[in-house]
Amino acid sequence: MYLTRKIAATTPTQLRDHKNSTPSRSNFNLQKESKRLHPSNSQHKNFIFFSKQVSPHLAKKYLTILEQIFKYYDAVPTSSSPLTSTLFASLLVDFSTGETILPWTRLTYQWRIVKNVSMQNKIMQLAFLRRFPIYFENDKINHQVRIMALEVPVHEGLIILETALEPSILALDTIQKGYVSKYVGHDKIVTPILQTISDYATKWQRDTYLAPYTSLIGPTMIGKTRLLMQLAEEVCVVYICLRPLNSTGEPKRSELASEMLVKSKLGADTTDYYVRLIAAILSVTVDFFQSTSKEKDRREVLLEWYKHHTSTNTDFYSSVQSDLKSKMNPKRTPISQLGHVVNEVGKTHILHSTPLKVLFAIDEARALLDKPNSLDPSLFCLFRRALRTVKDSSGIFTLLVDTTSRVSNFNPRAIDDPSSRALGLRGNPIKMFPPIYELRTFDRMVPSNPPQQWDELFSPERLCKYGIPFFSLYLQAEVEDDVVENTGTIIHSMARFALRKLLCSDMAGSPAMTDARALALLGPTIGVPLYGRAHLNVELTSSHAAHSGYINSESGHQHSFYPSQPIYAVAANHYLHQSDKTLVSCINSLTTIVSKGDVTTGDAGELASRIILLCAMSKTVADMKKAPKSKTNPSVVEQITFPDPIPVTKFLETLTGLPANELPLGAIDADHKQKLFQHGMMFWNHFRYCSHRPTTESLLKCMYRGLALQCRPNQEAFDQVLPIYLKDKSEPNLHEANMTFCGIQVKNRKDDSQVRDSQDDMKPEKAKISMMEEDNPYLALYFTFQKPPPRKPNEVTGSQNKYELPCGQIPDCRQASLVFYGLESFHFLSPTVKEALEKLINVRRDIISLHEKNELGRDFAQELLLDDDYMV
Repeated sequence: MYLTRKIAATTPTQLRDHKNSTPSRSNFNLQKESKRLHPSNSQHKNFIFFSKQVSPHLAKKYLTILEQIFKYYDAVPTSSSPLTSTLFASLLVDFSTGETILPWTRLTYQWRIVKNVSMQNKIMQLAFLRRFPIYFENDKINHQVRIMALEVPVHEGLIILETALEPSILALDTIQKGYVSKYVGHDKIVTPILQTISDYATKWQRDTYLAPYTSLIGPTMIGKTRLLMQLAEEVCVVYICLRPLNSTGEPKRSELASEMLVKSKLGADTTDYYVRLIAAILSVTVDFFQSTSKEKDRREVLLEWYKHHTSTNTDFYSSVQSDLKSKMNPKRTPISQLGHVVNEVGKTHILHSTPLKVLFAIDEARALLDKPNSLDPSLFCLFRRALRTVKDSSGIFTLLVDTTSRVSNFNPRAIDDPSSRALGLRGNPIKMFPPIYELRTFDRMVPSNPPQQWDELFSPERLCKYGIPFFSLYLQAEVEDDVVENTGTIIHSMARFALRKLLCSDMAGSPAMTDARALALLGPTIGVPLYGRAHLNVELTSSHAAHSGYINSESGHQHSFYPSQPIYAVAANHYLHQSDKTLVSCINSLTTIVSKGDVTTGDAGELASRIILLCAMSKTVADMKKAPKSKTNPSVVEQITFPDPIPVTKFLETLTGLPANELPLGAIDADHKQKLFQHGMMFWNHFRYCSHRPTTESLLKCMYRGLALQCRPNQEAFDQVLPIYLKDKSEPNLHEANMTFCGIQVKNRKDDSQVRDSQDDMKPEKAKISMMEEDNPYLALYFTFQKPPPRKPNEVTGSQNKYELPCGQIPDCRQASLVFYGLESFHFLSPTVKEALEKLINVRRDIISLHEKNELGRDFAQELLLDDDYMV
C-alpha cells in the first residue's frame, strides 16, 4: 500500500524551479515520455505528480533509467508488447514507487541479475530516486544503506536514511558549543546543588553512612554534564567520563576511564586497587594546587585545574599512572596511603577553605555496573567499598552521573543492599545519601517578556526555548552558523532526534511497541498518570526522556512525568499519527497499564477524550497543510514542523464530520456565533495537568507554548479546557481580552442523567473560570461514552441533530454547545482506533474483573462480594 507524505527536505532551489511554473516544451516532452514508458495511465499520472515535486533533472533521470532497464529486459511498453513484458514493466514501476516491496536478494534472483552488478545498480537507483528523491544525490549514504531502505515500506526506509545521517544532522561541533555557551540560571541550579553536596561531604561518617557518594538523576540532555563544568568553577572537581572506548559522542571518554574500568583479575585486591587509585588522583591534585601561586584568584586556579586534568595535552594522566605504580608497594597499606593524602588535601591552599574540598564527578557511570565475571561483584560495589575508606568529614565526595542507569543501581534501598545492614544487635541501619534530581534547567531559556504579537506565537525559535535548554541552544548555533538554508530543516532534524530519545531507539525501522515506549509517546501529548507503576517510572526517566518529579530512595518511590515541551510533543504527535497501527498499539498498552492500577471509569474516559481531541487536532492541522497530491504516491515525504493555528470551525468539522454552519450549537445567538466562527483560532498540540482553575490569563500563557489543559479532579464543569483566541485580522497584538475557551465535560457511565442539565452546568460561571471579557463566546462539548443517543421520530440516520445538546433551563447566548454520544459520534476515527478506545473506556479495576476469563475465580469473587449479578 502506498504511503503519501510531503517531501521533507526539498531544497529552496528545487522549490523555486517549480514555483509559478508554466507549461513548456520540456514539460510537454516529459509528459510524452512518461506516457510512453508507463504501462498504465494511473502510473503515468503518479509520475507527473512526482515530477512536479522534484527538480527537472531528477524527473528526467528517472525516465532515462527506467527506459534503460526496460530495454535490458526487452519490456518497453508498446501496444504489441506480450503480456509478460507488460506485467514486468508494471511490476518494475510498482517496485520503484514502493507499492511492491521485495527483499533485495530475492529480487536479484527472480530478475536474473545476481551477477549483473551494473543492472542491480540501475534498479537500485531507479527505486531510490523515486522513493527518496531528496536523498538521491547525498553521497554520504552508501550502497548498503540504500538497499536496506528499499527493503521496507517508504516510511521505514526514511527512518533508516535519517538514522544513517544522524551524526551530520546533529553535528558534534554544534553540540560541543553547548558546553561553552553562556550559563543561565546559576543561582537556581548550581548554588543549591553545590550546597547539598557540601552538606553531604560534611555529614560523611562511616558509622552512619555507607559511603561518601550520591547520584545525580535526570533525563537525557537536561544538563548534567554542564552542571559538573559549572561546579568546577566553585570547587575542585576531578572529572572522569567512562564513555565507551570507541564512542564518538559527547562528552568524550577520559583517559582515566581505563584505570577506573580495570579488567584485570585482581580478585579481592580490586578494592585495594581502587583505594590506591583514589589516593594517586588526590596526590596529583594536591601537587597541582600546591604549585600554584597564592596570589592567584581562586576561580582562576580552579578553571586552570579543570582544563589541566581534562586535557590530553598535559602530564596529568601520566602523573596519575606513575603515582599509582609507586603506591602499589605492599609495604604500606592502601588505607594508610589514602589517609595520608586526604590529610594533605585538608592543608592545601584553596582546597582547605571549603567544606567540599574535592568532588569526584564520574560521568557515564553505568560502566561501573559491569562485572569482571558473573560471580564477582560489580566494579561499582568494589569502588564503593574503596570510597568507604575515606576519612570522616574530610571533604572528599563522589557524584555518580548517568542518564540510563536506574536510581536503584547507585542508590539502592537500605533493605535491598547487604552492605548497608546494621552491625551488631544494637546497630543502626547504615544510611545512604539521597540522590540529587532537582536540576532546575527546565524553561531557563524562556525570555522574561512573553510574545506580544500573534505571529510570534508560532516562531520555532521561541517554541524551542520551552523545556530543556539543549534544543534552543542547538537551533541558535545552527542558525548562527548558516548550516542550512531554512529553520524548518533544523526543526525536522531536532524532532527526529527528540523522537529517538523518547523511544530509546536508533530508529532503524519501526521499534517494537513496549509499555514504556507507549507512555513515552502519550506522556508528552495527552499526559498519562502512572498509577504507581514503579518500574515504569524508573524506566521512563532512565531511558525515555521523562523527568523525575520526586524520588525517595529509602522507600524506592519515584514519580516520573513529561512536562510541557513543544519539541517533544511535535515529535511524539508526528510518530503517533503516521499510522493507525502505532496509535492503536499505544492505546492498547495504555489500557493494559491503567487496568493494573487504581483507575476509575471516569479516569479512563478522560484519557480517551484527550486522545480523541488530539487526533482531531492533528487531523485538522494535517488536512489544512495537505497540498493536492496523489493518493498513491509514496515518494512524498512529510516534514516534521510545529503546528499551525487552526480555525475553530475546522476543528468542529473534523470532530463531527459536518459543515460548521449546519451544526446545532444550542443557545448561542447570531452575533456571538459569528464572532466565534469568524475569529476563533486554536493553537495547541499537547495537554498539561492544571492544579488551579483556568483563567483567561492562564489560557493565554497556554497558547504561548501550544498546550491545552487537563483539569484537576475537583474542577467544576469541565475535564479539559482548550484555549481559543478571537483573532481580529486587523489587530496583530495579543490581548488577554480576546481569550476564550472550549470546555469539555466527559462522562463514562451508562446511567448518565447529567446530560439533561449539562448545558446549564457548562458555563464559565459554574466552572469559576475568570474571564477578562465576560461577553466572549465560548464552546461547551459534552462527551458521554456509554450513553446511546436519544431516538427521535423520523430522524434521518447521520443527521446533525444527534449532536444537539438538550436545552438548559437558563440559555446562555454566549454558549455554543454540542454533545457526542459514544465513540461512533467521531466519524474521523478509524474502526481500529475506535475499537482500541472502546477497550480503554471499558477498562475495569475490581476484584471480579481481575479474574477475566477464569469463570471459577469470578464466581468465587462474586460470592465474597455478594455481587448483584450473582445474587440475581
